Amino acid sequence: MKKLLLAVAGLAMVAAAPAFADPAQVKFAYPSAPNNALFQGMQGWTDDVNKAAAGAIEVKLFPGGVIADNSNMYDRVTGGVADIGFAVFGPVSSVFPKTNVGTLPFEARNHREDALALWALYEKGIIKDEFTKFHPLAFVVFPGLVIHSKKPIHSLADMKGMKISVEGRVLSQMIPRLGAAPISLQPGELYQSLQRGLVDAVPQGWPSVPTFHLDEVTNFHLEVPLGFNTGYVAINNDSYAKLPPAGKAAIDKFSGKVFVERLIAADDTMQAVGRDATKAMAGQTIAQLDPAEEARWKEAVAPVTEEWVKATPDGAHVLAAFRDEVNAVRAAK
Repeated sequence: MKKLLLAVAGLAMVAAAPAFADPAQVKFAYPSAPNNALFQGMQGWTDDVNKAAAGAIEVKLFPGGVIADNSNMYDRVTGGVADIGFAVFGPVSSVFPKTNVGTLPFEARNHREDALALWALYEKGIIKDEFTKFHPLAFVVFPGLVIHSKKPIHSLADMKGMKISVEGRVLSQMIPRLGAAPISLQPGELYQSLQRGLVDAVPQGWPSVPTFHLDEVTNFHLEVPLGFNTGYVAINNDSYAKLPPAGKAAIDKFSGKVFVERLIAADDTMQAVGRDATKAMAGQTIAQLDPAEEARWKEAVAPVTEEWVKATPDGAHVLAAFRDEVNAVRAAK
């Protein structure tokens, strides 16, 4: 009888014990195919966060535009359709005028300088007021723009009359000053637009060549420091606020500068792969402007920076602070 009572008591205790809660699901929207080092960087971040959260949350990546693409990512994240999203700033560049400092020509020399300087501006509160509708986890700066074209470009004269794709306000203002006509396109539209002759050239970093197969529709690649395409990884404000403490701590631990550094390393890999592969292909030419011609290009686009300063709230201060941060990154190497 005593054994029976103990068994019944044991069963009662098991029945009364609370079940372990399932991890909170966090949807991470990735707009492109999962086929490059940048996606691997996002997956590595996701894996580290999930491991550190120890079951409190489960971040799951949804690549390939399943939840959102570059054109609607901002709305999908701020609207809560996706909890976390990665996209370029281009389609919503008007929402982030100060943050556009990272896209200006002839400022940073490479994507590492640009990304770290831009994140420092956010951390120090200089551009933080632009991020009220979602919570940034990292900024992404793609390797410097290269003009991928169907015909050789060696001078401003060669640019005259060309139709060139643009993303974002700064590039839209810069291209006409170089003598070409800007055509607004999303990254996914580049291949077909080149193939059909809707544009003659596309300014994109080297990683875009294998990603969008630009080597199939262009064969001349001009490396000129016209600035950078920038992007973000951000989490919905309500999603972030509702995270269990262990989940929030895990996301915080692997976000910010450490996440920026992770994505810089991914971009380094993609730049090398894109450039090296293109260089090895028959019929492909990689070129740079001679110093005198580059000086003419820099002079031609200088008014874009001047206009940005005038049009941007506290623009002169933001640009000066950005230049200081770029110099600090260079000095720290």
